[in-house]
Amino acid sequence: MDFALPDLLTRRERTIVWIVALVCAASRFLAMARSVWDWDEALFCLAMRDYDVTLHHPHPPGFPLYIAMAKMLRFVIPSDFRALQAVNLIAGMLVFPAMFLLARELRLRFRTSVIAAALFAFFPNVWFFGGGAFSDIPSIVVVVFAAALLFRGARDRNAYWLGTFLLAIAIGIRPQNLLVGLFPGIYATRRRKPGEIAVALLMGIVITAAAFGGAVYATGNAHEYLRVVREHGDYISRIDSFRSPDRPPLWRLFDRFFIKQYQSPALSILTSIAVAISIVGAIRTRSRPMLWNALTFGPFAIFAWMMLDRFSISRFSIGYAPMFAFFAADGFERIERFVTIRRPSWRVAVPLAIALIAGFIAYTLPALTPVRNEVAPSILAARAVAEHVDPRTDQLFAGHTMSKFLDLVLPGMPYTRVMDDRAMPLSARGRAWLLAEITETKPEGYVFTRERGHLWNIARRHYFEIKLAPIVERPRFISGWYGPEVTDIHEWRWMGRRSVTLLPPMPERTSGRTLLRMHIGIPGEVMPLNPRITIRLNGRVVDEFHTTEGYLERDYRVDAAPRGLPNVLELSIDRTVTPKDDGRELGLRVRYLGWGPA
Repeated sequence: MDFALPDLLTRRERTIVWIVALVCAASRFLAMARSVWDWDEALFCLAMRDYDVTLHHPHPPGFPLYIAMAKMLRFVIPSDFRALQAVNLIAGMLVFPAMFLLARELRLRFRTSVIAAALFAFFPNVWFFGGGAFSDIPSIVVVVFAAALLFRGARDRNAYWLGTFLLAIAIGIRPQNLLVGLFPGIYATRRRKPGEIAVALLMGIVITAAAFGGAVYATGNAHEYLRVVREHGDYISRIDSFRSPDRPPLWRLFDRFFIKQYQSPALSILTSIAVAISIVGAIRTRSRPMLWNALTFGPFAIFAWMMLDRFSISRFSIGYAPMFAFFAADGFERIERFVTIRRPSWRVAVPLAIALIAGFIAYTLPALTPVRNEVAPSILAARAVAEHVDPRTDQLFAGHTMSKFLDLVLPGMPYTRVMDDRAMPLSARGRAWLLAEITETKPEGYVFTRERGHLWNIARRHYFEIKLAPIVERPRFISGWYGPEVTDIHEWRWMGRRSVTLLPPMPERTSGRTLLRMHIGIPGEVMPLNPRITIRLNGRVVDEFHTTEGYLERDYRVDAAPRGLPNVLELSIDRTVTPKDDGRELGLRVRYLGWGPA
């Protein structure tokens, strides 16, 4: 790549850019959601109300500049959700200009630049997630602008500084954006004078420090902020990353992260063919623009593949989707060059691109209709609690994934958090209700749904079916248990050396595929003793193990008792402790208990 300016656009080309940019911008209104739907949106809205990263308002490390942007718009927009959504809308309108500018700085041809930018704008996940209260679209738009200006910064000092400024803003939205800006920043920095580099470094450090310093200040406690950030990082490493024993090996996830991220099997194959043609052709011709493209977005793509939640690929792939848009557009150009060798008059790049974009539009547009026109099930279900649950006489148990919607819609409503719709409450008495997503349990009580369709593949597969139902089946704590203990929304029970619990019968049709779910803990004094824990169900040993961990999560797929008989759960531990200030013999603490269809 040389340092000359890209070719100036002709009047006709400028007209095309304006028309396509306006079409892409106008299409963003079709994705404007009527209400909050997803967990992260609820967290962002709670952050607008009371910013506190220790409460996951929002989740660590706090997305400070995304919240700051929405806070500024909040002065003129009378809704936390609409203010966040407005940030997304503005960013969504800038998707095409950002991509087009970066394509020009990569020295792609005018036609290729327009195709890549339009293709990215109509990727189903880019279009859908730009209509809610997520940080993904503002994040990618700012970092794409930053990358473009940093490439230009190799020849223009002011562009170098502005690109650094925008990269720092992007990092203040999401720290992972550093991976996208790394190569453009290095590329530009190698061409700048030491004094200019010092100014850029100072600017980046000050903006980033101010952003996350503001997050610490708003949270109110630096020690607690750092603790929660560290715990969140540990959780991602332990649960979401390649280190998790429950995560499939990387080679099995390759297609989901790099081929199927377009959500439609047919469109994914067509796009991936164009991408593959570009990659092979780029290697053969030593294409510097495609190499620069890969070096810009490749690091984050690899990071996402190795570290991020495999159930949220639709969202996380937005961070590296520009790379595939550039590859696909370049692939169409290479297909045309191959075709014109035999048919000189055939120009197929633009028709192929238009056909693919039309396919994405046809696939995505129907899925946007319910989101745009209907209040989400998560909000409807939370509102229904106010209508049907009397906090003076009723107990409310909320599945983990529904807890933040209660905090958002009904602040102050008392509830106890449980795991999911299989919950066996540890203290249910009198009339009790369960608010939870429907997984494998039957729909009952008040049920709130959203049509799946293509939306099932585009959005996260959560909050499509939710129920608010009376709790009928309950466990019976027969022996070995102490009374339930409650703090805020948390509940637990201690047992001594051995306990017996009766779990409800399961219908015959579910025999052989029942899930027993437990979150258990042991006292700190017992942990170094490496105690042996035994779990029996209906007289059979389900699991027996030694542990030095203080908190354990266990899922077992087991055979329920036949003929509608109750299920006998026996827990035992061979080491206990009797604290002087307590007087009880403490062995195991059960935090959550679940029992239901697998």
